[in-house]
Amino acid sequence: MQNVARACAGATPAGKAATLAAMNPAGARRDRRPAAHLNPLGQRRNKEHVMANAPKRTGSPALKLCLTAGLLLLLGACAARQPAPEAPGRPAAPPAAEAPALGGRMTADAREYPWSALGRVNLAGQGFCTGVLIGPRQVLTQARCLYAARENRWFQARELHFIAAYQKDSFLADSKIADFAVAPGFSPQGGTSLANLTNNWALVTLQEPIGGRTGWLGLEWDSSTLKAAADRGEAAYLRAGYRSDWPHAVSLHFGCAAPQGGLVNPCEATPTELALPTFVVSSGELRVLADFYLHSASQGGSLATLTATPIRNNRLGRAQAPARDSLIGRQPTATAAQLLAALGYDVSGGKLGEAVAAFRRDNALPPGEAIDFTLLAALVNAAARSGR
Repeated sequence: MQNVARACAGATPAGKAATLAAMNPAGARRDRRPAAHLNPLGQRRNKEHVMANAPKRTGSPALKLCLTAGLLLLLGACAARQPAPEAPGRPAAPPAAEAPALGGRMTADAREYPWSALGRVNLAGQGFCTGVLIGPRQVLTQARCLYAARENRWFQARELHFIAAYQKDSFLADSKIADFAVAPGFSPQGGTSLANLTNNWALVTLQEPIGGRTGWLGLEWDSSTLKAAADRGEAAYLRAGYRSDWPHAVSLHFGCAAPQGGLVNPCEATPTELALPTFVVSSGELRVLADFYLHSASQGGSLATLTATPIRNNRLGRAQAPARDSLIGRQPTATAAQLLAALGYDVSGGKLGEAVAAFRRDNALPPGEAIDFTLLAALVNAAARSGR
């Protein structure tokens, strides 16, 4: 380093002066004789010739050495000041995804009970209607569904086909139709008469008892008792089935309260949702809200006769879950997970049980992780109240 410093000192103008002074200690004066003395012939050189032959100025080798050494020293100092790289830490957790807003509607997994009891009555390639299994071989649908208006005739049983647990072009149960019976008093030419609107049902009999695999539902007419249970959060109303504009999945609509100050309720049912059958979750099961098909239990005598099931306490029949060896899930697990996620509960990574337990605790339900119809009713009501 000292040698480099001395070399740098000699390479600077001040250093050069000091070097010259040391070489001329007597202070001898430079020769200041005129140029003629230096060129006795008095010939003036051509200016261009002088410039062309003038030596080009280049940096002193010592100065170059000094600059190079200084640059190396500077780089070394900068490198020495660099902090040691920090040890890699754990990656930051991604931000939690916002809960999906349902807007009072969702699709259900048709491979899970009770949605597996819903199906499509396919009409000879001319469309379909939602049908509901209410027994091993019995399907309830609308009377107008089975009338071919363009041909002014009723469909024949051999033209119909019922598929259940249908989702995205696949189904887990199906059967041809053996026969069907239409509500007495229903007239295809009656249009939207009161008689037709309040008595619009048909009972389809299947060739195969597929209800044992899919499960089936009972019926109940609306009442003040049901409404009071819904007000307490113990029952929940909804619509379900296969919409004409969403034909390959079970759609649910349960609505929600209109937003304050809003002119439009985004949860209000669309025309295709209004065409879906109505249901109620109550007393540990999902039941067909029979008012959709016939106005009151007093009008249900013919249906009770056809099903060989008496009407008691505004109810006809009772729900039956699928057989235990069926491919159908016996609880609406996917529906519960969707509703819990919409309500802000974490159901990811196997946390569904924890989310169920937390929701039960937050809503004063019996403790545990069970997914049952009591939980389903509470979830539907909570989603409707929250607008999710």
